[in-house]
Amino acid sequence: MTRGAFIRGTLLGCAALIGGLAAPATAADPGITDTEIVIGLFAPMSGQLAAFGFDPLQAAKMWYEEVNKKGGIHGRKLKVIVEDDKCNPTEVVAVVKKFVTVDKTFIVHGGSCSAAAVAAQEFVTREKVPHIMLNAAGDAAVIPPTRYVFGAFAGTQRTVGGTIMEFAIKELKGKRIAYIAHDDDFGNANWATAKAVAAKMGVEVVAVERISPRITDVTAPMLKVRAANPDVIINTAYPAPAVLITQKYAEYGMTKTPIVVAVQGIPLPAVFAKNVGNDAALANLYYGSPLNDLTDGPKQQKWIQLYKQYYPDRNPGAFMTYGLPSAMAITAALEKAGKGVTRETFIDALETLNFDTGVLAGPIAFAKDRRDGHRASIFIKFDGKTHKLAPGAYFWNGKDGM
Repeated sequence: MTRGAFIRGTLLGCAALIGGLAAPATAADPGITDTEIVIGLFAPMSGQLAAFGFDPLQAAKMWYEEVNKKGGIHGRKLKVIVEDDKCNPTEVVAVVKKFVTVDKTFIVHGGSCSAAAVAAQEFVTREKVPHIMLNAAGDAAVIPPTRYVFGAFAGTQRTVGGTIMEFAIKELKGKRIAYIAHDDDFGNANWATAKAVAAKMGVEVVAVERISPRITDVTAPMLKVRAANPDVIINTAYPAPAVLITQKYAEYGMTKTPIVVAVQGIPLPAVFAKNVGNDAALANLYYGSPLNDLTDGPKQQKWIQLYKQYYPDRNPGAFMTYGLPSAMAITAALEKAGKGVTRETFIDALETLNFDTGVLAGPIAFAKDRRDGHRASIFIKFDGKTHKLAPGAYFWNGKDGM
C-alpha cells in the first residue's frame, strides 16, 4: 500500500469512527427508563358514575403493585399516575393529554364509560400512544379497530347479543324468541348479532321491540310481546326500562316464560329485585355476566380477599374485578415485548395475547384486526334472593352480526 493510500484509509476510518460517535443513540419512548415504566391510569373517581370506576381503578393499581412486589417487569417497576375523568368526554381528553404531554406516560390505561373513552381516540392515534381501556366496553370504542386502542374486557354489545341468544336457544330450548332492545347504538349492535345467531341456529324471532332508553311506559311493547306468544323473552334494556319490562311481564301473566336480562339491565341484582318489587316476576328470570362466577362466588374470592388486604377500609363493589383483566393484559404484553419494549412493540405484543385471566368467562384474545378482547358470558338464575349458575359459558364467534 502506498503512503497516500494508507493516509486516505486512515482518514476515512477516523471519519467513520467520529461519525459513529457523533450519531445520537436511539432515544427510548417517553415514560420508560432502565428502572421504571410510567402508566397513566384514569376512571371516574367522583360524581354520579364513580361506582363504575372507583373500585376497578383500585383493583388495577392493586395488580400493578402485586407485579412490583415480584420484581416488576424485566427489572422495571411500574409507576402509576392516577386521574379522575368523571366519565366526562371533555375531562377524558384533558386527562389523557396531561398524561402524554406533562407526565410523559408510556401508555394510558383507563375509561369506565365508553362514550367518554372514545373521545380520547383521536388524540392517542395522532400521538401514537397505546390506550388500553379499563372496563369500558362500548362497541364504538373498538369496532372498527384502530391500532392504538384496545378494550371491551367485559365484552361489547355484540358479545351481549350473541351470547344471550345462544343461551336462550341452547339452555332454555327457545324456538320462538321475543327480543327487546333499545333504539340506540347499543341496541343496534346487540340486536344485529342476536339476529344473526338466531338465523344461524334456525330459530324464529317472533317479536322485536325497539324502545327508547328514556321510555317510561312499556305497555305497548309488552302487549306485542305477549301477543307473539314467545317461549323465551330476551330483555337487553338499561336498568330503569329493564325493571319496567319485568314488572309488566309479571302483570301480563307471562312468568311461566323464561326472561333473560342482559348485563347492562341488572348491574346490581339486589337493587334490581327491590325495584321490581314482585317476587313472582323473578321466578323465571336469568341474567348475564362477563365474569367466570357470581360476583362474590368462589372463583372471585381470591380477588375480593386481595382487595380487602390492600384497602381494608373499603368493601369492594360489584364492578371491582372488572378492572383486573385490562391491567393483566398490559403486564402480559410488557413481559412479552421484552426488555427493549417500545410503544409499537408493546402493541404488537398485545395483538398476540390469548390468555385466561381467572376473572372472566372466557380468554382475552386480541388480533391485528380485533380490539375487542373478551367475547364470552355466563348466565345466572335469580329469584330475588338466591343466585344459581347456569351450566357452561357462552361465546360469540366475533363474526356473526358484524
